[in-house]
This record gives sequence, structure tokens and C-alpha cells, in this order.
Amino acid sequence: MKLMLSRAAATLATVSMLAAPLAVGAATTGNFNAGELIKGSGSAVYYFASNGKRYVFPNDKTYFTWYKDFATVRSISDGALSSIPLGGNVTYRPGYKMVKITTDPRTYVVDQGGILRQIGSEELAKTLYGLTWNSQVDDIPDAFFTNYRLGTAIQTASDYNPGNVMTLTTTIAQDKQFDETLATITISSVANGFVPASLTIKKGMTVTWTNRDTVVHSVVGSGFNSGDIKPGDSYTKQFNSAGAFDYKDSINPAMQGSINVQ
Repeated sequence: MKLMLSRAAATLATVSMLAAPLAVGAATTGNFNAGELIKGSGSAVYYFASNGKRYVFPNDKTYFTWYKDFATVRSISDGALSSIPLGGNVTYRPGYKMVKITTDPRTYVVDQGGILRQIGSEELAKTLYGLTWNSQVDDIPDAFFTNYRLGTAIQTASDYNPGNVMTLTTTIAQDKQFDETLATITISSVANGFVPASLTIKKGMTVTWTNRDTVVHSVVGSGFNSGDIKPGDSYTKQFNSAGAFDYKDSINPAMQGSINVQ
């Protein structure tokens, strides 16, 4: 029997509520790394991924499946933020809660990669999430349903273990299966520079600079020189030695950055 819920739909907070705790004391910086949270002057909070893209939290409920507060959110300039391409939306942390769509009575668990798997019965929901299972179901607005994919249904408790799924998915990078041996820096306008301007990586990682400006730029450092990077093109370098590597755009020397290799 399909699990049908009779409870009222929970009211979802708007994205603007995400930024409310950041109104005082949020530091502005051009230095941030893949896996960190960023925002501009607006209300939205983003996850900055190793692929150089930003992923937005569609509402506060999604955010709090991953983070307990806003203490680690970095505030950057609107110009720098706009130069980072959008990658999509963050989805619920797998295993944290069950979800349902506001116009659909079926209830789902969330698996890695934003995959929804329907729960076959109320008894199974109790087995997975306890007697208070119905207080651990969040409503997802129809507009956000496209962020998820449908997977195979859960028929027995052996098909899905919430605790194990959460243990295997502690970061958004793991959930979206990003390649964390790669990092991407956006080459923006002269006013916004390299975004982020300073990046910390591990030895052996590869960094790609992508020119998202409308004019030619370059990346020149000790032992590496990209030559001209035309709009839309990229330059890639692997860093195999620990240390600090400063670089600049030889065409626009005011644009400077650094790679810190650990």
C-alpha cells in the first residue's frame, strides 16, 4: 500500500530568510575555497563547488539539513558573485529526512545524488525513522521537484539505511559526486579580478582558470605562463609541490591571485 499522508503541508521559508543571521558581522573577502559557503548583498546563500560553480540553497529547510548555522558563510562582492556561473540547486542531505511534494501524497527518502525513492508503507516508514516518522517529513514545493530524480522504490528496510546514507554523504561535494582533485577559478573583469583571488588546494590537484570576461586575459606565475586566454577559453595547471604560488594577468597587472598548495 502506498504511503499517504494526511498531515497539513508545512510552510516553507523563503530564500531571504537564509541571509537574516548574516546581517551583522559578515566579513567581505575574495578568498574562499571549494566547499565553502558564499553570498553577495542579496538574500541567497550558495555552495561554491570545485568545478567553479555556485549552487543555491532553495530554502532554509534544505540549508539546515547540511549546516547548523550561518557562521561559516563568507560575504563577497556582487560583481565577484555574478562572475561565478550557477550550477543549480542544493538538494536535501541524503538520509536526514523524508520528503514529499506538495501536490503529491507519496513520501520519499532522499538518496545520494538527489534521488527520491518512494517508501512503500507506513510500517516501513516507522522502521526507518521511528514512531515519530511523520514529524520527519518535509514538503518540497513543486518548483523544486525538478532538482530531484526518481529512483527505485523502498520495499524493505534492507533497501535503505538512513544512518548509513548520512555517514556516506557528509558534504555536498560527495552528494553531487564532484571531482575534488580539480579546482576552477573564474577570470572575471579587471574590476572583479580572479574569483576566488586566493585558493588553497592539496598537492597534486589541478587548477583550471576559465575566462568568463569579454576580453583576453592571461595567467602568469613562477614557472607557468598561459599565454593569451580568449573569452570562453581555459588554462590548466597541476601543482605537485607544496608552497605559495603567486600569479597575475600580464595583460592587466592589477589582477593578481595566489594558489596555496598544502
